[in-house]
Amino acid sequence: MSTNNQKNKTIEIWDSHFHVWDISENTTSGHDASQLFAPNDNPIYSMESYSKDISLAGSHFRHIGGAFCEAVSACHVGTSGDEYISACLAETSYASKELSAAKSNNIIISTAPLEDVNIGKILTQLAENPLVRGVRQILNFEPPWPRNKQLGDLLCDPKWQQGYAELKNFSMSWDLQINPNQFQDAARVIEKNPETPVIIGHLGTPTLNDITEKKDVYWDGLKALSDLDNVFMKISMLAYTDPEWETNPLIKDTVLRVIDLFGVDRCQFASNLPVENLWGWDAKRIYAGFLGLVDNQFSHEDQQKLFADNAKKVYKA
Repeated sequence: MSTNNQKNKTIEIWDSHFHVWDISENTTSGHDASQLFAPNDNPIYSMESYSKDISLAGSHFRHIGGAFCEAVSACHVGTSGDEYISACLAETSYASKELSAAKSNNIIISTAPLEDVNIGKILTQLAENPLVRGVRQILNFEPPWPRNKQLGDLLCDPKWQQGYAELKNFSMSWDLQINPNQFQDAARVIEKNPETPVIIGHLGTPTLNDITEKKDVYWDGLKALSDLDNVFMKISMLAYTDPEWETNPLIKDTVLRVIDLFGVDRCQFASNLPVENLWGWDAKRIYAGFLGLVDNQFSHEDQQKLFADNAKKVYKA
């Protein structure tokens, strides 16, 4: 149980999912203004912008670093081959420059089209950057996120599966973003590649319908994923499920059940800034909400695991 002494203890934040991007007219960052947005009407959301935003979490927290997460796998719909690969590599280069100016401890989650026949060469290039720890490629299908309307269900594509198997050769982690109806397929792919750490993004991107009317699909799929020791859970983007999630007891029950399912050592909180701004969430509201989910539920030590330590460990930060 929480005590007054515990309430006064500072919690470190190692934010395992944040973005920076540049969608200005002459950008060389690989980002796409048709898919991304301008936070506060500024087309450049820099590391300086993010640092100012995350500082709003409040005096109860101390930000120490985090994981820049790619956004290009949502960009350039209909583009493939060398043109798209160039955008992927440009984003990593851009992120490296942004992160190098920061005083905090940050790493990069890049992107790459795992279905590409040259994926081995692409991963080799990414691996040359010492900040790159892993890869994400948005795979949400039915309903599809932007690129997947044309690409289809990559998770079940043999070419994509071959590319996924390459990750272990580079000691890279995989950030898994899918819909709940894809959980079982994901578990089958992951089980064949136990060497690759997998971090499920955004609680598995459930809609409110997924945790109510379709809850059996959600929980059965999560059980299959949690049974795999190399799978971890990122608790983030809860506003996608409910824009007012901090007042919805079902969200709290869902998060606590997920932590119980995976274990406190395999879960982590993340801000998803600046995307959360779209639903009216800043860092102060996000982290007060997160703390409200676990305060009086976990010790300070376990809370510290959820806000920083677990993510640092899985991303080797």
